[in-house]
Amino acid sequence: MWRNSCCGIALLSVLAGFANFPANADETPAATSPATHPAVDQARVTRADLAAAYLRLEQAYFANPPAGEKVSTINRGFDQATMAFFMGRNAEAIRAIDALTESIEKEERRAAQRAISSLKVTPEPAVWRLDAKDARALRVQSIYDWESDSLDDVGCEVRLLGTDGTVLAAIPSTVGLGPKANVDVRLAVPEASSKPRPGRYQIELGLAGKPGVIAGHVNVVSSSLDALREANAEQLAKIKADSPAIEKALASCRARNQLLTDTPSVVNSAQFMADLHQLSEDVTAEIAALAAGKNPYANKPGDNWRVFVSGKREVPLRVFAPQAAQADEPLPLLVVLHGMGGDENMFFEAYGAGIIKQIAEKKGVLVVSPLTYTFGSDIRTLQSLVEDLAADYQIDRDRVYVLGHSMGAGATASLARGHADTIAAACCIAGGSLSPTSGTPPVLVVIPELDGVVPPARVRTSAERAASTGMSVEVREMPGFGHTLAVGIALPDAVDWLLKHKRTP
Repeated sequence: MWRNSCCGIALLSVLAGFANFPANADETPAATSPATHPAVDQARVTRADLAAAYLRLEQAYFANPPAGEKVSTINRGFDQATMAFFMGRNAEAIRAIDALTESIEKEERRAAQRAISSLKVTPEPAVWRLDAKDARALRVQSIYDWESDSLDDVGCEVRLLGTDGTVLAAIPSTVGLGPKANVDVRLAVPEASSKPRPGRYQIELGLAGKPGVIAGHVNVVSSSLDALREANAEQLAKIKADSPAIEKALASCRARNQLLTDTPSVVNSAQFMADLHQLSEDVTAEIAALAAGKNPYANKPGDNWRVFVSGKREVPLRVFAPQAAQADEPLPLLVVLHGMGGDENMFFEAYGAGIIKQIAEKKGVLVVSPLTYTFGSDIRTLQSLVEDLAADYQIDRDRVYVLGHSMGAGATASLARGHADTIAAACCIAGGSLSPTSGTPPVLVVIPELDGVVPPARVRTSAERAASTGMSVEVREMPGFGHTLAVGIALPDAVDWLLKHKRTP
């Protein structure tokens, strides 16, 4: 898959590198629009909608890997959609991504099925409380204009799917999908189907009797999360930290508690992607452990969102610890930095449909993804993060690695420059400008051939210049791949390459 050329290493930052989600998407729900409105209200297109479209593409890409010329076609198309994100054309970007997803699927969609992909479904209220008597509804809205003279009214179903995929409710609806249609309808959820067990459920939209697409999610909880959050905050305020480890754990527990809400944000992915019921139970258990003087995160395996306190900043983190973390054997640590527009959840949910977690479990690696903007590129921040994580896990200090994409590749280059005493090896994917500096660890530079965001020639020239000075650099090119979809494909081999290195004493 990769074309290899060995040279010496290079680093610096291409802070203009891009990734996926624009951070300025509107969080305010749009008011109901009349069905005859000539165009979709773009204020209703949220960051959650962009994330959902991108995740659908990544999942389809890795479930049905394309081959031949189709690889380059899809990669070019996604890079064009990426640029549309950053130019504020969010609906256009989602339309393009949906078309790419369809092109990967094994079965061709009918025109009506393609039109349905232009819709999203939002639960009302945002979180369904089992102790509340409010009526439940599902709001069906257009995300982008569907232009076709061949469609008018389309019969479809909105389905609430149980955790095992069973259909808890199938609500029929007719929507008008003619030229420039702007769908905005509310469907009442039958009372018998509106009180499932607590959990996070998928909302599917499809033609009657036909498989559909995931058009939204709903969190079902026992009682008010707002009330629980306030009660938890009171308990946390009474807990006194008797050690640095407990103090750090308290900071994470407080941050996790703040995610509990009856009105989840459509901008904060830590909220809109969370199973709020499970989170509420986890936070309750963590508070009980802290009250007993125990660190609830010590040697904890699995996937967790938390924070790292750096000075006066709280840096959001996503942490994945393999089952091996429960043993006493020190683990390699891999810090992964996302690109511009993304966040700490990108590597765990998006790039390669979250393949980094599979790699970490298989290889026995502790993986941490901080919010790149807040984390920065100061080596002291990385060193502090390693110290903090050492309070929870056994870490092999000779096997600390950094890997970044795009803007994250630029930060990776800066972190590694001259710091072989901390970092065993680094990897820059689709970005990262290298400058010759002594004491820099080995660096792998991955260059997608068709990168439409960060010019491949610029990255290649930087790497070759650094290599010519004797730095340890390896350059790998990815023919047919673009800026972002290359990441998931590159990760398995990149992690293998990193793990071969140890810190030089």
